[in-house]
Amino acid sequence: MPKSTLLAGLAASLMAFAPAHAGDSKAMLAAQAGLAAELIDRTLTKEGAANIMVSPASLAAALGLASLGFGAEVKGPETALDAMISEKPAAADAPLTTAVAIVFDDKLVLVPDALSMLAGHRIKPSIEDLDGPKSVEHINGWVKQATRGAIPVILDAPPGGGFVSLGALSFKAHWKNSFDKESPASPFQRPDGSTISVPMMHLAGDGQKFRFDEKFTAVDLAYAGESYSMVVLAARSGKGVGGADLKALTSWLQGEKFEAAKGEIFLPRFSLNDGRDLMPILNAMGVAPEKAKDAGFPGFTKENISLARVLQKTMIKVDENGTEAAAATAVITERSIDPKLVRVVADARFAFALRDTRTGLLLAAGLIGDPLLAGE
Repeated sequence: MPKSTLLAGLAASLMAFAPAHAGDSKAMLAAQAGLAAELIDRTLTKEGAANIMVSPASLAAALGLASLGFGAEVKGPETALDAMISEKPAAADAPLTTAVAIVFDDKLVLVPDALSMLAGHRIKPSIEDLDGPKSVEHINGWVKQATRGAIPVILDAPPGGGFVSLGALSFKAHWKNSFDKESPASPFQRPDGSTISVPMMHLAGDGQKFRFDEKFTAVDLAYAGESYSMVVLAARSGKGVGGADLKALTSWLQGEKFEAAKGEIFLPRFSLNDGRDLMPILNAMGVAPEKAKDAGFPGFTKENISLARVLQKTMIKVDENGTEAAAATAVITERSIDPKLVRVVADARFAFALRDTRTGLLLAAGLIGDPLLAGE
């Protein structure tokens, strides 16, 4: 895949966190909502999970930091990164905190300008053995701190490779208008058609903004201070909202065309811990880092490096008082094999042939499916 194609795909996700003054804010919001809808729909199709949560923002942060390694021709990601990195640390009780970091393997030879280029973005990289267990402890510790303890672990084993870029966020806020303290049980239909009884939060009044049509209805719930809100979108039919529906409802997810009205909201309490490797989904979407091996990361190193995994973990808890949410994404690279190097890896059933090179006689031939099995 040409570098330009890869970067075009990255741009769609990186627009999600670019500040409004950097360009057309509507286009940026549309890119963010479109990315979220696509990730959810493809994940639902692939896994069939009842609950799915993704974080376009932490994905944009981690990919944006990694894309600095593509070199000087990539300018878009810099805007997203600058928006993610505060000049001063956020207060401990701030509703939203964000962070980015990068860890280079101590065996990777960096180009002379790499560290100064990162310093220009107020990023101080770590350099350590990514094949060693201490790298797992360090990266998990960073994620735990960046998410205020909500996501304690993102790696289960040493990542290896050339570098790991990280993006994380933490959100904690109370509703502007709290739900009723009592949440009576109400029926809720699962995707498989079965019905369960759940505590259903209730809020009534004229302090919210709504949008609706013949198929869907939604509310844009404000948090205290009104700097943040949560769109809750429901189907009028009992079938619920599907992944494919979201692609047609991205303007709803952006909070467009909502109007103040008197209304009533019934919302279940819910909590979710989610996580997966997004690499296969990004490949299917056309954002295919694994095919960008020829592009490399000349802004960081002259070595042959490619993206290998895009790990993301998310959590959310919603109740009558407000919301706690967190997300972390780790973009993990690997040292690519020289395309001119031929590799033979007999890690599955293989064939052999024993030849007499002088006469051309084929002395023996066969297939080996279990090298440990001794024949009689």
